[in-house]
Amino acid sequence: MTNPQNDPLNVPPASPPAPRHPRRVWRWVKRLLVTACVGLLLAVAVGVGTYFYFARDLPSVESLRHYRPPQVTKVTCGDGSLCAEFFHERRTVVDASTLPAHVRNAFLAAEDAQFYHHDGLDYFGMFRAGLKALAPGGHMTGASTITQQACRNILLSQERTLSRKIKEWILSLRMEKALTKDQILNLYVNQIYFGHLRYGVEEAALYYFGKHAKDLTIGEAASIAGTVQSPERINPVTNMVRAKKRQVYVLHQLVKHGFLSQAVVQPWLDKPIELAPPQPPSVGPYYVEEIRKTLTARYGDQAVQSGGLRVSIAMRPDLQAKADEALRYGLELLDHRMGYSGPLGTLAPERFQTLRPLIADRLASAGRRKSQRELVADLSPLAKDEAPDASREGVEEASSNPDEVDTATADEKTARKVSLESLKVGLRLGGYVTRVDDEARQATVDLVSRTATIAFGTIGWARPRGVGKWTAAPKKISEVLKPGQLVRVKILEAPAAPAPLVATLDQVPVVQGALVAIDPATREVVAMSGGYSFPRSAFNRATQAHRQPGSSFKPFVYGAAMLSQRFTPISMLNDAPEPIRDPWTGKVWQPRNYERNAFEGPMTLRTALAESKNTIAVRLVEALKPDAVIDFAKRAGIKSDLPANFTLALGTGEVYPLEIANAYATLADLGRYSEPVVLERVEDPSGKVLEEHHAAFEETVPPPVAYLVTSLMTSVVQDREGTGGAARALDRPVAAKTGTASDFRDAWFNGFTRDLVTVVWVGFDDHASLGRSETGGRAALPIWLRFMEGAEEGKPVRDFDVPPGVTLVRIDPATRLLAGNAVPGRIEPFLEGTAPTALAPAPGQVSTDSFFLQDQQGGL
Repeated sequence: MTNPQNDPLNVPPASPPAPRHPRRVWRWVKRLLVTACVGLLLAVAVGVGTYFYFARDLPSVESLRHYRPPQVTKVTCGDGSLCAEFFHERRTVVDASTLPAHVRNAFLAAEDAQFYHHDGLDYFGMFRAGLKALAPGGHMTGASTITQQACRNILLSQERTLSRKIKEWILSLRMEKALTKDQILNLYVNQIYFGHLRYGVEEAALYYFGKHAKDLTIGEAASIAGTVQSPERINPVTNMVRAKKRQVYVLHQLVKHGFLSQAVVQPWLDKPIELAPPQPPSVGPYYVEEIRKTLTARYGDQAVQSGGLRVSIAMRPDLQAKADEALRYGLELLDHRMGYSGPLGTLAPERFQTLRPLIADRLASAGRRKSQRELVADLSPLAKDEAPDASREGVEEASSNPDEVDTATADEKTARKVSLESLKVGLRLGGYVTRVDDEARQATVDLVSRTATIAFGTIGWARPRGVGKWTAAPKKISEVLKPGQLVRVKILEAPAAPAPLVATLDQVPVVQGALVAIDPATREVVAMSGGYSFPRSAFNRATQAHRQPGSSFKPFVYGAAMLSQRFTPISMLNDAPEPIRDPWTGKVWQPRNYERNAFEGPMTLRTALAESKNTIAVRLVEALKPDAVIDFAKRAGIKSDLPANFTLALGTGEVYPLEIANAYATLADLGRYSEPVVLERVEDPSGKVLEEHHAAFEETVPPPVAYLVTSLMTSVVQDREGTGGAARALDRPVAAKTGTASDFRDAWFNGFTRDLVTVVWVGFDDHASLGRSETGGRAALPIWLRFMEGAEEGKPVRDFDVPPGVTLVRIDPATRLLAGNAVPGRIEPFLEGTAPTALAPAPGQVSTDSFFLQDQQGGL
C-alpha cells in the first residue's frame, strides 16, 4: 500500500494569492497619469518650441494680397500676331474668377476636392501619408492641399525636407486666415508649373490647346489639371498615354465629388486629347533682339523679363520671313562662288561603325524635337585626332528646320531612328561619307537614320577655296569628297524608304549681310535681318555694322547738285582722268571708275549716275563743296560723321544700313523725314501706356528735289548700261543705286518702289575683300530682288508721284533742247525755271558736237 506522503502526485493545493493593497494600485495609476501629463506637456512644449523656432523667419503672408508673380513680356507684330516673348518664367496672369466653373473645379478634383471645406491642411491625408511612409518599403506620398502647394510655390522652396514641410504647415494656416479661398485659388492657378516652361493656366492653355484658359473644354481642362502632378512626365506632348490616363482620372474625380454629372463627363472619357498644331518657327531674331535691348535700356532687365509688358512693334512677320530667307539665299550663293571650305573632319570607318548605334540612340532619346544636327555635334570631337579641323562648327542652329525624332524602335543594331517625316526637303544636317564613285558621279552619305546620295552635278561650285586667287572647278567627285569625311548636306528630295535621299553638299557662309525694309509712308521698319544666323552671331549688322556705302552714297551728292539749281538731270560733265588737288587733305589724286582706265568723256548727270561714274561724282563735290553735300545727306537722315573732303563722293564715310535706308526713305517720300519706327507701343500689364511712337514727319528736302533724285535713280535700273539693270525683273518702277566700297570690302544695293524701301549690305565682319567682281550689283542685288519679288507680289504697279514744282519737258536727247514736232524726244523732269527754253533744230541742220562741249545749264 502506497504511502500518500510519498506519492508525487499527491501535492496539496496552493493557497490563493493575497489581494494587492489598493494603495499600491493607485500609486501606479498616479504614476501613469503623471507620465502622461508630463509627456503631454513635453509634446506641447516641443510643438510650441518647434512652431516658434520655424515661425521666427517666415515670410509674411500679408504680402500675398498684393503679390504679382513674374509674367512674360509679349511682343506683338504689325499684323497683330504674337512674334516674341521675353521671360524668366513664361506666365500670363488671369483672374481665376473669370474662368468657367469646370476649369476651376478640374483643379479641385485633381488636387484638393475639399479645398473649400478645410482650413489649409488635410489632417486625415497627412496621417494616411505618414502611415504609408512608415510602412515597410513605403515612401512619402502627396497630401498637400492647394493652399500648401500655393504656399510652397510662392513663399518656400521645392526641397523635400521636414523643416520645409513644417514651415509649409505654418504658412498654410496663416494663408487661410489672411486670404479668402478664391484668392488662394487665384494664386495657385497662376503660379503652378505645367511643363515645357509654361507657368499658370493661361500659358498652359495657349501651349497645349492654342486657346485662352477661359475657352477650355471640360476635357482640355481635365488634361491641364492632370498635368500638375508631374508636369514634365504627364503632359500630352511628352507622353500622350500617361496624359490620357491622368485626364480620365480627373474626369472621374469631377463626377465622384459632385462637380459634374456622369452624363456630362462621359463623352470626354473616350475622346482623344487633341493638341493645337505646333507654332510656326519664329522669325526676325535680330529684330526681336533689337527690341529686347531697347526695352532693357529703358525699363531694366527685371521689368522686361518678368514685368508682363505688352509691346507692339512694326515688324511684319510675312515680310520678315522673306527677308531672312532672301539674305540667307544670297549669302549662300555668294559663298558658293568663293569655293568649298572643306569637310568638317574625318573618321575611320571602323570607328564610325562603333559609334553609329550610340549616336542613333542618343538622337532618339533626346526627345521628339531634337535635331539631327547632333550627329555632327557628336562626331566632330571624336574626329579631332584624325582631323585637326574636325572641331569646326558646321551645323545649323537649333531654330532652323528642326529634325523631329521618332520614339519607335526600328532596328536592333541602331536602336531608335529618326523618323522619315522629319527628313524633309530643305533640311540641313551632318553626314558621314561612306562611298565615292567617279564612274557613277555620285557619293553616298550615311545620315544614321537614312542614307543619301550626292550627285556631282549639284556640287560643281565646290572648287577649292583659294586665298586671293581663282581656283579651277573640280572635274570629278573624288576631288571634292572622300570616304571617311564628315560633311554637311542639304536634302533636295526625300523619297520613301528604302530609296536613298537625294542631297547636295552644304556649308555655312562666313560672309555676312544685312537687310532693312521700311515703309516710306509710315516709316515703319517692316523687316530687319542682321546676319546669316543669329545663334552663330548675335551681332546685328543692320544697326551695328558701320560700313562704307561706296557709290550708294551718290544720290545725296546728286541731290545736293539738284538743290543748288546749278545742275539739272541733263547737265553735262566730263568723264576724264583729270588730277584733282583736295584742299582739305592737300593731296593730288586722280579719281578712277570701276572700269579703271575706261573713260567716256562728256555725259549727262543721269547717265553718270546710272553708270556710277566716280569721276563725275567727285567733280560735283568739287563744284558744290563737301559741306553742301554733307548738309543734304543730313537733311535726308544720315547721322554718322562724314568726311569733309572729295572722297565723300566715293562714299568713304561709314554709315549703318538702317541709317541709310531711312535716308533713302526720305527721298522716296518726297523729302519728308522722320525717325524710323521700330518700337510702336509699350503697355504695362494693367494696360497703362508707357510709351507710343508714330512717324513725326518734317519736310527736310524740297519735294521737287527729292523727285528729281528719284528720277535719276530710276535710270540705274532702266538704262541699258545701268549698274542695277537686273532689278528690271521686278517689273515695276524702281529707283535704286548700287554701291561697292574700296577693295570690294562692302557691297550694297539700295532701292525703293512706291511701297517699300529696301537696303541690302554684304561683306565680311573683318572687312576682308569679297573678291574682285563682287560688286553691289552682283553680291547684294540678288538678295534685294529676291526679297522685293515676294514683298511686292500682288501689289498694284504704281509710278512715283510728280509733286508741284516739277516741270516735265520733252527734250531732244542729242541736243538736250526742247524737242520739236520733227524731233524724237523723251520726257525729262526739271525744277521749275531750270528747263531748257530753246527748240532743238531739225536733224541734220546743225552739228550736235557743240552741245557736248559745255553745259547750257551751268555745268562744268
